[in-house]
Amino acid sequence: MIFLFVLLHLNNVYCTFNIFTPIVSVEQGQLRGLRSLSGQNRYYGIPYATSRRFELPKKPPKWRGVFDAVHRFGSCSQAVSLLRFGTEDCLELDVYSPQGAKPGHKLPVMMFIHGGAYYYGSKWHYDAEFLVEKNVVVVVINYRVGVLGFLCLNNTANLGLKDQVAALKWIKNNIAAFGGDPDNVTISGQSAGASAAGMHMLSKSSEGLFHKAILISGTPLAPWAFNHESKKPAFEDAEKFRKVTNEQEVYEVFKTANIVDLLNNCGDTSINPRYFKYSPCIDSNFSNPFFHDTPRDTIVSGNFNKVPIISGFMDVEGMLFYGLNNDRTFADFEENFNQKLPSIFSQSSPEVKKVIEGKLRSYYFMNKTITKDAVQGVVNFYSDWMAYSTADAFSKLMVKYSDQPVYSYIFSYLGNRNFAKALFGYKSRLKGASHSDDIFYIFKPGGVPMVLSKPDRMFIDRITTLLTNFMKYGNPTPTPTKLVPVRWPPVTSNSSSTMSLDRELRVTDLTSHYKGEFFLDLLCRYGLDGYVPCD
Repeated sequence: MIFLFVLLHLNNVYCTFNIFTPIVSVEQGQLRGLRSLSGQNRYYGIPYATSRRFELPKKPPKWRGVFDAVHRFGSCSQAVSLLRFGTEDCLELDVYSPQGAKPGHKLPVMMFIHGGAYYYGSKWHYDAEFLVEKNVVVVVINYRVGVLGFLCLNNTANLGLKDQVAALKWIKNNIAAFGGDPDNVTISGQSAGASAAGMHMLSKSSEGLFHKAILISGTPLAPWAFNHESKKPAFEDAEKFRKVTNEQEVYEVFKTANIVDLLNNCGDTSINPRYFKYSPCIDSNFSNPFFHDTPRDTIVSGNFNKVPIISGFMDVEGMLFYGLNNDRTFADFEENFNQKLPSIFSQSSPEVKKVIEGKLRSYYFMNKTITKDAVQGVVNFYSDWMAYSTADAFSKLMVKYSDQPVYSYIFSYLGNRNFAKALFGYKSRLKGASHSDDIFYIFKPGGVPMVLSKPDRMFIDRITTLLTNFMKYGNPTPTPTKLVPVRWPPVTSNSSSTMSLDRELRVTDLTSHYKGEFFLDLLCRYGLDGYVPCD
């Protein structure tokens, strides 16, 4: 299987390109990339910063001669199942630009932040050909993940987010050389990358570095977006090396550990949707903070980066998280239900947690024993707390405290490129589009060929037109066309208008699709103040 995977990537490298691009000059020196058979320019593996373990990103050194930006497959150190790969000095980005793009063209720019639960992921999974066809420039970045990017101790907190700031600064200073406009940058991300993109809206560190935001299946107010038990997992993992009694000892253990040992002991072995143990945390009491307040309180203060927003979700987000689990899912739910409570309830007393558990069991499982007949209840549970409980509330808060438009969507399209369906076809009796099902209609999957049917091609043209219109004009439907004949209205204080992205475009109401009010009520009653979208 691994051999086949490698062959697919080799095929992608040697069969997609036929010539070097013209030489481009950036701050570090001159570079050249590859020109695809379709004529687009690809610049792979450009260093945007340097990173030493648990240190802030620093500007990269200059180089002599011409740098060959042709190496696609770099990743930051990470653990995925039994695999350990990547490097620690990994802060690279890829630039995709249209044929003929030159300095002075001032094309709209997107910086895309990959998802992966803050644990894994890489820029090379996302080939931006579909977007670049619409005459924009796309930048896809690596950033530190897991314990290396999100160890919540003084001086180490939120380094992954600070890497992203360094990438935004590199774009501001260099993207004009690729034909991009540094004054028209859209920050975008999917899943954890979407929540991160939203976090840049809340941070002074990112002020003035981007001008629009596209959040795909994630917001900074999602219950999983922050780790509310930030120091607990660090101490637990450090104890796997030796006895520790304070934060300095935890830091020293992780700082000096062999990278393989560090990944083995702190890496992901099974993603727990309850919380991602190394993820963003509020660091306002630390030096070099990224955040100065909790996310909700920052929005309510009005002191955040106000930009136009597109924010949307799949119509059955929780299907992927059900699919990621094995056949013990149902027995595990029944036996360990209290461990499924999101960490946003972590400071509740045992008595309150029992009340929360009782309400959840009643609502999602009708107080019955959780068996394989409870598939829909498990999916609904994950859907509501991972996405729907805060989807409309986030948009409404943004509308209330910002003068910029917010566009909402729900993705329902089913085709040959739906990611979760491809992974979990044996569970395809579940209907709807799952978390991550949209990503291969926006990007080509790096190195993995996928069927492109005529309906899929039409849908790709439609969704990329909407997104790139937004990048260009701040409005996804500035003028009705045959491809996009429907006007997409923004959310208002009185309306939850949303665009249904399916074989046909249709304006509907967000609250008619998302049934997350029950979980939102629990968050507002029992969740950590300052993190939940309750105004």
